[in-house]
Amino acid sequence: MNNEYIFAHLTVIILVSAISGILLARLNQPIMIGYILAGIAFGPSGFGLIASETQIQFYSELGILLLLFVIGIELNVRSFVKMWRIPTLFTLIQVLANAGIAVLVSTVFGANLGVSLLIAFIISLSSTAAIIKVLEYIGELKTDVGHISIGILVAQDIAIVPMMLIIRESGKFNMEVVIDLVVAIGLVILLIKYLSKKDKINLPTNKILPNSDLTPVVTLALCFLAAAIVVMFGLSEAYGAFLAGLFLGNTQERHNILNSIKPIQNVLLMAFFISVGLMFDLHFLLENWPIVLLTLLIITAWKIVFNTIVLKWFSIELAKAASIGIILAQLGEFSLVLANVATQSSIIGEFGQKLIICVTALSLSSGSFFIALSNRSKRLSYLGDNSLSSLIKSLFSIKFAKEIRKLSFEYQQMKKDN
Repeated sequence: MNNEYIFAHLTVIILVSAISGILLARLNQPIMIGYILAGIAFGPSGFGLIASETQIQFYSELGILLLLFVIGIELNVRSFVKMWRIPTLFTLIQVLANAGIAVLVSTVFGANLGVSLLIAFIISLSSTAAIIKVLEYIGELKTDVGHISIGILVAQDIAIVPMMLIIRESGKFNMEVVIDLVVAIGLVILLIKYLSKKDKINLPTNKILPNSDLTPVVTLALCFLAAAIVVMFGLSEAYGAFLAGLFLGNTQERHNILNSIKPIQNVLLMAFFISVGLMFDLHFLLENWPIVLLTLLIITAWKIVFNTIVLKWFSIELAKAASIGIILAQLGEFSLVLANVATQSSIIGEFGQKLIICVTALSLSSGSFFIALSNRSKRLSYLGDNSLSSLIKSLFSIKFAKEIRKLSFEYQQMKKDN
């Protein structure tokens, strides 16, 4: 393939990705959906401009590395430590309960433990990028609902590291895996504890760097250096990138680093979600749509019910707990990361990987559905109605939902007038 041909393909893909992203943003949908659609259009299911598995895998892994790095930088350690209880305990209960069910199923029915744990971990994760967009849209980003939701997302982002390690080892819990888990979790806890008690670290960047244009280059160098170092100790390169981001995010240069690295990260994230679209098999979806839709419905329903029950247990009002539970029901981009790791570890085959990609992509594309349901529950919380019967009616009865919407609007107007 000549250079002109490659350049023409790359130009078309980036152009279509940009147009798709703009259109989805105009429709108040996550721009990642636009990138996924662009990937579908130019992947094996579409025009077939990119069919190389090596290319797809490279884009995916690079995007994952940068995603965890930026999540580490953006994590406000002090804010998280102040409100750590509900998000951390919620995530622990969620992961342990799902993992416990997975172990029980694998024991009783003789299912593969690695596959069972993979499903449990995927169900336990939510989409950070999509949910923040949902919170912005329904006006809950800076409320209690938003703070609790974001705290849980942060805890889940931290949990992805041990999840990847467990899946990479095919769900086997020998002494080596246990030691790696303890080291991985211990390092994160110690680093968060250290950074939360210390003033922001002052890096002598002005003395070392003669030009501010070098900031993104040096930052990326530190990211990849940390990734390479942890790989030498048998841990994931994404884990090293996360630790590097966590450290740099608690320095005086945090804002400068974020501003310089964000454009690069956005481009690589575009590459990651395009790779999701490239892996999305339309023929698989058409042939297996009953299994895909049934799996999506079961996972979504389970997450909403389970999330609501656990949050209610933390003494959060039922309507508000349901609103948060619905928001967190959307599957996350890290489901695709775990699917990649599971495929590389031979836990799942081609069918399993395609099923996870289809279910996750459809869940990520269903932002409007989650916004509508969450809004219905939120309006009940405004009216102080926390009965289970009212919650069920508001979610499943269009007539009742309209009445609640009208009452909620009148209540908010009255509150403004007073």
